[in-house]
Amino acid sequence: MSLYQTYVISFIHLSDDRNRVFLDVIMGFRTFLFGLIVMAAPSLVFALEPLEAVQLNVENGIRVLEDPQYQDDSRRPEQQELLWEIMQQTYDFREFSRRVLGSHWYKFSTRQRDEFVKIFSEFLGKFYLGKLQDRYNGQKISFLSQQMVGSSRAVVEIEVSWKKLKIPLTLRVTNRSGQWKVYDLSALGINAVSNYRAQFKSILRKETPRQIIARLKKKIADLDGKS
Repeated sequence: MSLYQTYVISFIHLSDDRNRVFLDVIMGFRTFLFGLIVMAAPSLVFALEPLEAVQLNVENGIRVLEDPQYQDDSRRPEQQELLWEIMQQTYDFREFSRRVLGSHWYKFSTRQRDEFVKIFSEFLGKFYLGKLQDRYNGQKISFLSQQMVGSSRAVVEIEVSWKKLKIPLTLRVTNRSGQWKVYDLSALGINAVSNYRAQFKSILRKETPRQIIARLKKKIADLDGKS
């Protein structure tokens, strides 16, 4: 499952008819990838093929979302924290961040890179996991195929049944220390890395790495203020 051109309503947001459709997919499905492709222990994932690892993680993630103990709104923060911990284990935020920044990655010091990855991933978690909790309503996922790209990368194809639509989604995964992790995903011809890279591009021309990090911190504070 997975979810993610020419439009920007604000920093890290989307618009335009085609992209609104895609945004809904993101909220319902890339949201899955950022929050659903989760939960397999590294020791278990080690021996799995990429497609098997994705399927195991997705199914376990769905169990967290469907667990009746979290249906009470008072336990929503607890559920989100669990999803966030799981998400950190199975999503390669560093690789995703590096690809989003492109050549600008090298303008960040080592310390700034680490901070950017930490803050950007926190933003993604807070933004998308909340959407995931709001919008998940039993979507069905079919696990279709995998294609190895060398010994440590693979492309996994899945399909999400959403209302009367069937949305094909492509996940790009890499093997980190024996664990398959998602570092990019695409749907409807648009991929997450390219989407975020386009949104950062104009900002990176005007702002320093320190300012970019400060901007993300403010975004997180704004999200916290709404919760």
